[in-house]
Amino acid sequence: MVYVGMTLLLGFAAVNTGNNLLYLLVSALLGFMAVSGWLGQQNLRNLSLRLVLPQEIFVGQPTLIGVRVLNQRRRLPAFLIRVGLGDDEPLFPQIGAASHEERTLLLSFSKRGHHQIASLWISSCFPINFFVRSLRVSLNLAFVVFPQPQPEPAPVANGYSEQRQDSASASSGDNGDLRCIHDYQGGEPLKSIHWKLSARHNNFKVKQHEGLASQPVIIDFDQLGGSLENRVGRATSLAINQLRRHHPVGLKLAGKLIPPQSGGGQRRRLLTELALYNGR
Repeated sequence: MVYVGMTLLLGFAAVNTGNNLLYLLVSALLGFMAVSGWLGQQNLRNLSLRLVLPQEIFVGQPTLIGVRVLNQRRRLPAFLIRVGLGDDEPLFPQIGAASHEERTLLLSFSKRGHHQIASLWISSCFPINFFVRSLRVSLNLAFVVFPQPQPEPAPVANGYSEQRQDSASASSGDNGDLRCIHDYQGGEPLKSIHWKLSARHNNFKVKQHEGLASQPVIIDFDQLGGSLENRVGRATSLAINQLRRHHPVGLKLAGKLIPPQSGGGQRRRLLTELALYNGR
């Protein structure tokens, strides 16, 4: 702003006095302003953004989100790029031609459920810090924020009444006889991978044993006391703790029953159901 004010002041002085030296000085300043504006505009061209979200985001917990900026120009690097999202604005000092740089930003969410990041702003003060130019980049990134776990104890119903006799042979675990070998689905421990058999195929194979010591746990949401958010938080904490102990966990919620299973896929399914539950 000081630069602009000085240029305008000299321009008025040149017009009023007719001094040729002032005309030349104002012309040089305007030309420099035009060149810097063009360089700043080119600096923001052909940049693309990508956000890398963690698999689990919880309410009230600061979450590190990866930001990747790709410079699609083949010859020209990009300088002094900032990415704006909330109060955190990571700085990318230089992004080489046809390359990318990654930074992290810290976000926190106050409500569970569906969230969307529609767009981000990228800005730069290049080449000189007279003007800050910005550009909006559309993302339309949708994700689910999980409830905040509440560590209070909660009543649960252990197992299906009609399946208790068969629970030893129907549940999966790390001990017992080998039941089958299946494709890796995510969430299985590394010690369950059949390395020799996986080497003969293009994907990982996982050994599934009989879970002799793992009893199914069903969380009955209606049996939990307290407010809606308190019950959701307690059910979330219970599901996480039981799955960490390698128990198959199910959920009774809003007249729907999710059968007990274990693994990372079941964990995200239960947390998603709880995150989206609105009490109806």
